Amino acid sequence: MEETMSILEVHDVSIRYMTGDFKDIGLKEYVMRKLKGEYRINEFWADRNVTFSLEKGDMLGIIGTNGAGKSTLLKAISGIMEPTGGWVKREGNVAALLELASGFDGELTVRENTYLRGAMLGYTRKFMDETYDQIIEFAELKEFQDRPFKQLSSGMKSRLAFSIASLVQPDILILDEVLSVGDGAFRKKSEAKMREIIQGGATTILVSHSVQQVRELCNKVLWLEKGEQVAFGETGILCDLYQRFLDKKITLQQAKDTWERLNQHYDYLIVGAGLYGATFAREATDHGKKCLVIDKRPHIGGNVYCEEIEGITVHKYGAHIFHTDRKDIWEYVNRFVRFLPYTHKVAAKNGEQAYSMPFNMHTFQQMWGVTTPEEAKAKIKEQRKEIPKPANLEEQAISLVGKDIYETLIKGYTEKQWGRPCKTLPASIIQRIPLRFECDDRYFTDEYQGIPEGGYNRLVEKLLEGSTVITSLSYQKLIAAFPNVAGKIIYSGAIDQFFDYSLGRLEYRSLQFEEEVIEEPDFQGQAVVNYCDEETPYTRIIEHKHFAGQQSRKTVITREYPEDWRPGKEPYYPINDERNMEVYRKYLELAKDYPNIIFGGRLGEYRYYDMDDVIAAALEMARTAIKE
Repeated sequence: MEETMSILEVHDVSIRYMTGDFKDIGLKEYVMRKLKGEYRINEFWADRNVTFSLEKGDMLGIIGTNGAGKSTLLKAISGIMEPTGGWVKREGNVAALLELASGFDGELTVRENTYLRGAMLGYTRKFMDETYDQIIEFAELKEFQDRPFKQLSSGMKSRLAFSIASLVQPDILILDEVLSVGDGAFRKKSEAKMREIIQGGATTILVSHSVQQVRELCNKVLWLEKGEQVAFGETGILCDLYQRFLDKKITLQQAKDTWERLNQHYDYLIVGAGLYGATFAREATDHGKKCLVIDKRPHIGGNVYCEEIEGITVHKYGAHIFHTDRKDIWEYVNRFVRFLPYTHKVAAKNGEQAYSMPFNMHTFQQMWGVTTPEEAKAKIKEQRKEIPKPANLEEQAISLVGKDIYETLIKGYTEKQWGRPCKTLPASIIQRIPLRFECDDRYFTDEYQGIPEGGYNRLVEKLLEGSTVITSLSYQKLIAAFPNVAGKIIYSGAIDQFFDYSLGRLEYRSLQFEEEVIEEPDFQGQAVVNYCDEETPYTRIIEHKHFAGQQSRKTVITREYPEDWRPGKEPYYPINDERNMEVYRKYLELAKDYPNIIFGGRLGEYRYYDMDDVIAAALEMARTAIKE
């Protein structure tokens, strides 16, 4: 294997400035103070212990706030300044575009300054004669070439300097904010010129305050802050960390800690900090495994994430009620947080009329006025239509519960949920419709039901204790920078995205949430009310304080609007029709070529999971994987 040679090495470089007040006090006072030992010289370290190396063709972006030491470091790299400590090793010729508009004579003409600057850069007279027209044309100064340089605007001066300096093809090109010269059109032209030089094989170093520019142009990043090296590495992750630092979402120390953690090796990389990933991490950590858990969202918890608003625990991604018939799963989650007893009840509205859900004797009385189970059964039998092979969801529903229940409580809600008419939906979506001929309006009949005290965040935090957790980080960016960060990967993201949609996109339904704080203690009297009419654009309203019986003078509600999923939206409900399941099975075949990657969870397995089921699946997978 051919060894890659570094074209530039910067090793432990430190640059110190010495400052005093000699100019202010004069020679006599300076001598007197020196003799008395009263003269003090102050040290200022512009850069300390900076180390990195670049290969041929690399483009390095140097980022950092004002006073970070970026421009000073460039002077040491270009050879203008000798470092106080450390060393710089360069291979090939260096072209440095620093302080573009400096070094010109304001009294000379543009033409004269062009030749003067060319001579300063080492260009011959013959070379300047041959390229002069090209320089002036690129700088867009044809009408100004015989005017005094001092009459030019600052943008014009920078354009001329850039045009002269970018004539040659160096081995190492150093740029200090030069891609921001001129107006928008010239900036595009200068960026294109730089790309041309870079594509010619030049190793390039760019200092820029534009994070976006660094993202687009650079493959490596050096982050300096107050003269200290924060990090050096792959562009995507470091630009994200730097932007979050600028936005005051993280501190400098948090950024350093994150980078340090990423430079370690783990037994498991767990993609997704929801219930599946967090449960697997808990089990792996308890068995002595070192886990890195990442999530592209800025928080842990996945869809069960909660926030405190007006003293109320708000379920940010829809109502989540924990319910299970499995004693072992109930005892497992109660190891980490106490669950408050909660029995979920739902009302359904169509127009001004409210109905009890799921369908029970309260519902039948509200709809038809019947009071006995026999009357209700007779009414439903009368309404049902015998359809031997229902062709769509509408026919299936009418064959199961009849026209009134279908049109009042199923049709409008379902069409909003799926974004298409019931006549076009497959009958398989509704296999059965439970009918309770008793006054039991519990939405779930599981033996164990509840809401974690303080919200689901506490549960997930406990599950993740002992793991390294990094949020706002996608799998793609992490692996691009650290392809060998872990021995095995637990991937609970979308399986089609993992394979870059190579076999086509799997389809989902998505949701939009609209929160509102209402200046009254109670809005609807219960946690969830469904809206089953076609005219109301949302499917339900959640009033969060009722989940845990919280008391407040205000209340917080969330309206849910179903919508089609598209890239950039969060996928919530897999559309498990024949076409999508065929695509999913093909992705499963591809996954067999990745024995060190386990796909799990709602998106990894392309299936809807209740919370108890997803925890059970993660526990089973953890036991199998850790045993192996």
